[in-house]
Amino acid sequence: MSITHTYTAQPRTSLGKHASVKLRAAGCVPVTVSRRGKESQHLQLDVKQAENLVANVIHLCKVEVGGKSVTALKGAVVRDCLKDYLQHIDLIEVDEKSEIKVDVSVVPDARNCPGVKAGGIVEQRLRKVKVKCPAGAIPDAIPLDLGAVQIMQTVYAKSLAMPKGVTMVTNAKVPVLSVVIPRGLKKAEEAAAAATAEGAAAPAAAAAKPGDAKAGDAKAADPKAAAKPADTKKK
Repeated sequence: MSITHTYTAQPRTSLGKHASVKLRAAGCVPVTVSRRGKESQHLQLDVKQAENLVANVIHLCKVEVGGKSVTALKGAVVRDCLKDYLQHIDLIEVDEKSEIKVDVSVVPDARNCPGVKAGGIVEQRLRKVKVKCPAGAIPDAIPLDLGAVQIMQTVYAKSLAMPKGVTMVTNAKVPVLSVVIPRGLKKAEEAAAAATAEGAAAPAAAAAKPGDAKAGDAKAADPKAAAKPADTKKK
């Protein structure tokens, strides 16, 4: 589990699109903290703190407001896709001792993977798995050692090793990744196999092709021609 970062926020009284535009123009980012059974808390962080939160918080952080500190789970982050600035951050207040369900990244280690050493590549289908654990013990990631995975082999969620106190919620039969043959290499192998087959077929075809022969020889070789009685004139 990574270090829990702490941020100092200020209450946000003006809500709505226009208020958010003014807030961002003033160098702050709107933040909403969702609270179970309570009204959401509307806050603001200066841009520097907001960018730090987005870059460094994996799951949990602490937010101080008016001398009070709350533990929050990082939620959705909205960023302008054209100008690349932060528009909004969503947080979810949690009790560190309570159990929650959360998505955790799967990080494969292919350094000693025999399938990769044989020329294969890792094709990851599932980037995150849902787990259940205490809020204060969320793992940063679930490591996956590929030291025994061969080429053209698939690894399923049931193969993931969960840390102590963490239970996987994702279906165990869901495929996480496969070590596959690269498309270019596969085409090259198919072309080589086709060329080998063609080369093997050529001598056989040459052996089966009849050689040049004289008409007389052909007649002699033809059993029907040999069996045909000679023509005789009637006396």
